[in-house]
Amino acid sequence: MIYINVLFWYFTEDKAGVAMNFTLKKAVTTVVIFLALTFSAALSYASDDEEYIRIGLFFKDSAAGVNSAVASFSVSSDKGLSVGFYDGRDFEELYEEEDSETFTIRKDAYYVINNGVFSEYNPSAQNNPGENRIGPFHIRLGRDYEDFDSVEKEIRSIKKKGIDAFPVYADEWQIWTGFYTDRTSAEEDIKKIKKKLDDGTYKVVEPSDSRVVIFSNDGDVKLMFESDENFLRVMPLAKKNQQVIKVNGVRYRGGIEVRRIKGSDMTVINVLPLEHYLYGVVPAEIEASSHPEALKAQAVVARTYTLNNLGKHGNLGFDLCNTTHCQVYKGVSAEADSTNEAVDDTEGETVMYKGERAQVFYFSSSGGRTEDVENVWSTPLPYLRSVEDKYESGKSTNYIWESTYSAAKIKEIMLERGYDLGDIVSVKITKTAPSGRVTELVIKGTKGERVYTKSGCRSVFSTLCSQWYTITTDADVSVKAGDGENVKTTLAGSKVITAGGVKTLDAGGKPLIVVGAKNSKRSVSATPQVYTFSGRGWGHGVGMSQEGAKGMANAGFKYDEILRHYFQGTTIE
Repeated sequence: MIYINVLFWYFTEDKAGVAMNFTLKKAVTTVVIFLALTFSAALSYASDDEEYIRIGLFFKDSAAGVNSAVASFSVSSDKGLSVGFYDGRDFEELYEEEDSETFTIRKDAYYVINNGVFSEYNPSAQNNPGENRIGPFHIRLGRDYEDFDSVEKEIRSIKKKGIDAFPVYADEWQIWTGFYTDRTSAEEDIKKIKKKLDDGTYKVVEPSDSRVVIFSNDGDVKLMFESDENFLRVMPLAKKNQQVIKVNGVRYRGGIEVRRIKGSDMTVINVLPLEHYLYGVVPAEIEASSHPEALKAQAVVARTYTLNNLGKHGNLGFDLCNTTHCQVYKGVSAEADSTNEAVDDTEGETVMYKGERAQVFYFSSSGGRTEDVENVWSTPLPYLRSVEDKYESGKSTNYIWESTYSAAKIKEIMLERGYDLGDIVSVKITKTAPSGRVTELVIKGTKGERVYTKSGCRSVFSTLCSQWYTITTDADVSVKAGDGENVKTTLAGSKVITAGGVKTLDAGGKPLIVVGAKNSKRSVSATPQVYTFSGRGWGHGVGMSQEGAKGMANAGFKYDEILRHYFQGTTIE
């Protein structure tokens, strides 16, 4: 039936004429097979990937500078849990936990246990971690089994004979026992097991980088999971729109997937519908008490950003993370009625430019004007232009800010980054955008200099809130130029007339006494020892200012008007 429907659609939609139809008739068998496979693949994709997105909760990503991966975590749900895996098409349930008990999911590794606390250790290390140790070697008891029920039945029989066995899904149902720290101890235990059971098949199971274990509160193994093709998923036992799961006590919609990635502890991924994900993003990115139109603008721009960045962490098995590297996401624990309503009221809406989804960005405050994207990153875009941001209140956090660094600290920072510039002589702004944001910064030392451009002019120092700043130093003096204008400068390298003639001031020289108006005197360093950055705005400055959006909403603008202001020439569709 599927073949007939697919072929009917294909021929009726085709407008190419008789020649195309003739070619298709000659290859009808091939077309049927190809379209059937394509149709199946489309169903597979739609059943999970299009409806659900994947958010990294705990993970290690060296490129993003994040390492929140965990060796163990707790999981529970008020209505119980369904444990299984996603096979690329459907969720395959392995078994159910029908109560609200909290379970622990732990990677199968080497642990020392003290007072019930598991601490992972390296078996290759020379230090002795203690006597109460467990490890990732196990013993497989007998054959494969058909399903969980048959495994459970057999385990009850084995436990009566004094063997602490547990269920395992390793692409087939099996029964294992023991947590041994080495092969030898496992092999020795096989002899004891044979005396209690029979002369059946027993095999030592070697450690695996993909194996995880679910433990109950009392320490019993509920399931050990290992697969060459799939990953453990835990879903709440509840109706679809009520699915909430707790991970380390934090509530999330949808379910979780657990992966073990080489060189990392466990990666924990929240799998949930896109709109439900936005419920946990919007209030984490903007105050839930903001004007409803500002909340709607945030919902639309967050949805657009999400769809544009699906697969951003694809190498780790998820789409976006829950940090500022992507968008802050805090799950149900952060939700509010006002922000959920904003998401619902704009469901499916995104920012579009000439029929394609626009690349959108947002930030806290601009300081009065947003920035052209090419002055912060690279490629110019017609809808990411600098616009006036006059509705910002000016009272928000870091709207006006100041940050101070000593020359010694800057030298230390440069060394940490691999640049030995020697003693710092100057930090100077050499280029700015029309808005006033710094687009080139030169740090000069006695051994060389380092040039930073665009966004690097902000990220070079961790406490700079934006690229929009000026620099003053403890060595600044004002001198009268040839045209009569006062010019701010430092004295190092300047030529002065002394009793001994004209001299050039040494950059490393002692502080100087400067005589000003009315014979006033003050001590000034020849070379700056303290640099003060005075700036405005918080964030990269490209796209939508959240403070500006709130101000525009309070002034009576609708959410689509707010978005069209910050993203020039776009539409909301």
